[in-house]
Order: sequence, then structure tokens, then C-alpha cells
Amino acid sequence: MITTHFKQAWQQLRQNKLFSTIYITGTALAIASTTIFAVIYYVRLAPVYPEFKRQNISTVEGVSYDTERGSHTNFPGVSRQALENVFSKFENVRDVSGYLNNFVCDITADKKPTSVSVMLTYTDPAFFRIMDYDFLAGGPFSQDDHTYAVKKVAVSDQIASRFFPSPEEAVGKTISIDFTDYEICGVFVEGSAINRLSYAQAFVSFNTSGFVNFAPKDNPDAGPLKLIILSDNLSGVKEELAEYCRKFKATHDGREFNFHDQPRPAYVSALNPEPMAEFDLMKIIRFNALILLTLLIVPALNLSGLIASRMESRRGEIGIRKSFGANRRALLGQVLWENLFLTVIGGAAGLALTWLILSTDATFIFASIGAPLTGTIDSSVNVRLTPDMMFAPAIFIFSFIICVVLNLMSAIIPAWNALRHPVVKSLK
Repeated sequence: MITTHFKQAWQQLRQNKLFSTIYITGTALAIASTTIFAVIYYVRLAPVYPEFKRQNISTVEGVSYDTERGSHTNFPGVSRQALENVFSKFENVRDVSGYLNNFVCDITADKKPTSVSVMLTYTDPAFFRIMDYDFLAGGPFSQDDHTYAVKKVAVSDQIASRFFPSPEEAVGKTISIDFTDYEICGVFVEGSAINRLSYAQAFVSFNTSGFVNFAPKDNPDAGPLKLIILSDNLSGVKEELAEYCRKFKATHDGREFNFHDQPRPAYVSALNPEPMAEFDLMKIIRFNALILLTLLIVPALNLSGLIASRMESRRGEIGIRKSFGANRRALLGQVLWENLFLTVIGGAAGLALTWLILSTDATFIFASIGAPLTGTIDSSVNVRLTPDMMFAPAIFIFSFIICVVLNLMSAIIPAWNALRHPVVKSLK
């Protein structure tokens, strides 16, 4: 029976090429737009390279405190002293890393006159225990390199290929970062610039930078370091931090040290990069649900009108089939199978269109959606998607099922109305 339905659907496609082309194109565009929309949030929220531990990652990206003069001041994060003596001592913290990111630097190698601009992050060895970077050769700088401020750098495969024939040959070579020589200790597979917490093209120890030592005199625990925390019990970490803040207030004449409900889960950091801004999850859900409904309902309404027009032109065929004993259920089943056949073709076309758009350059897509992701992309960086982002079966299945449901619903109403006509009226 199913084979017969598909044969009939194929014949309808060949006989009504204009209708079929419009239907398939509309479905493909709906699935492509829905899939791209889903990918935007999938790559920000799902465990993807190198942030496979996102469900256990939280961040501290901004603090404030009362000064001795009675004013209120903000800092990007905490000092190295706080990282080593406070956060790393918390019982509920499995691992914690301090970092300073989004530095644009020039790299040269082998005394060549040409240079390459890269996104540089200052961090520590714990960063590579939290983020699962894949090293093609060598590895990250060691704890001893970090402790003694040895000038070593881990660079991405994209950067290493600009200067060296292979990752293996790059390890051990010297490159210059803003006129300071560093030895390459490892070459890793570059991630995507969409990953705000982990993305960089080069990593060096923050101990090699002088400004990591900066901390205000009236609060030596405030400083430039943002934190990435790995924990199985975020509420426990917050309780320990709250206790630390209470002790700070008691020993500093009642002055507040405010972490603004941080550490925040990785999904909050992804949806709201402003650390001290209010986070309203329901507002974000409502906003994105409205966008998704617009992307789906408008094409569905257009297809419904198209199918209604098509069913009107098939009244004679329907009347003849009814006169030979076909019941309404069988006729409705045929119409739905025909639409399902066209939807499958449109889905395949939509998937191909999605991959074509995202593989070309995703920068304009992610930059165009506005506030939640604007701060994650530097204008000088091309946003490329890693394979696990591009080929996520769950995303396409989600988009395809939604479009199938809407397409079938858009077909049922006009088809049912057309099938309600008496045989005599259908034959006119």
C-alpha cells in the first residue's frame, strides 16, 4: 500500500512540476531556516568541541566591591591570590582555571617579514583539564612552565600551518608574539569562535604577563582573572563563596564583595554574556519561541493555501474515485502521503542548503541575531563550525519532525474540506 502511495506521489510530482517545485522549495527554506536557528543555540548550549563538560562548567566573569573610600568599583574577575588561595580550596570545586582572553596579537616565525593576527588567551594548565582540546603534536605548557613563567605557547593547527609544514615540525620551534619569543609546546585542533569561553588560536601562561599581578590595595582578591570552574555541585560552590563573602565583610569594616550570583552555569554565560546583568530565562524562551513560530507558521500558511488551490483543481479526480468506491479515509491518506513524499524531498534539499550556508561562512548568521551572542564574535575572526556542530543528527531530526507535522497539518485542512463535497458536486 505504501509503495502504491509513493508511486502515485511520484506521478503527481511529474505531472504538476510547478506545484511540486514551489512546495519543495518552501519546505526546504522552512527546514533550512529552522535548522540554522536550532544550530545557533545547539552550538552555544550542547557539549561540543572542546567544551564537552559544559553541564559541569560555571564561570566568574565580573565582580564588584566597596572601596575604603566608600565608592563602588567593578573588576573583570579575581586576582591570582584568590584563584590559588580561595577558589582552588573550595571542597565542591573539581578544578578551576583563571584566564584573560580576546587579545589580538601579531605572530611571526622564522624571522619572516609577514605576520599573522591571532586571538590569544592567557591561562593556566587547569584550562586544558577542563577544556578537552585535541593536540595533534606536543601538548599544553606544563605546571612547571606555568609556575616559573616559561615562555611556551600552544598554537592552533590553522596558525601552525601558516608557518610550518606539519604540526610535528612546529613543536619546539620559536615564534614571536608581539616581539616576544615563545617556544611552541603543542599544536591543537582549532575550535570555533562561537565558543566564547574556550576559543583562542594561541594559549600562553598568564604568569608570563605582568598585568596578571595587578590587584587593588584595599581588596587583594579582586583582579583581572576570569574563572572557569568545573564542579558537580554548583549550589555547593555558591554556598562556599557566600561564606567567603560573609567573612570578607566581617573583616573589612562591613564592605561588600559582590559576585552577582556567580558562578553562573555555562548556559547562562552563553545566553547572557553580561555577567552582572539580570538574567531572565523565560524572556529569552518567549523571544526565541516567537522567532521559531514565525519561521514555521508563515511557510505553513502559504503551503496550506497552495494545497487548497491544488485540491480545488483535483475535484474531478476526487469525484471519479469516489464514484468507484473510494472512501474519504483512503483519499485523505493518499493526499497526506503525497505531501509527505514532497516534504521528504524538501527536507533533503533543506539539509543540503543548511550545510552549504554554514560551511561557507557562519559569521554573518551569528552576528545578525543580536544581543545574546554579539559579544562572542570578534570582527576579525571567521566563524567556522566544527564537524560535531555541522553534523548533529538531533538538530536535523528536530527540525524535520516539526516541519513534517506542520506540513501535514497544512495539508489536512484543505484536503478534508475538498473531500467533504458530494460526488455530484465534485464531478461538476
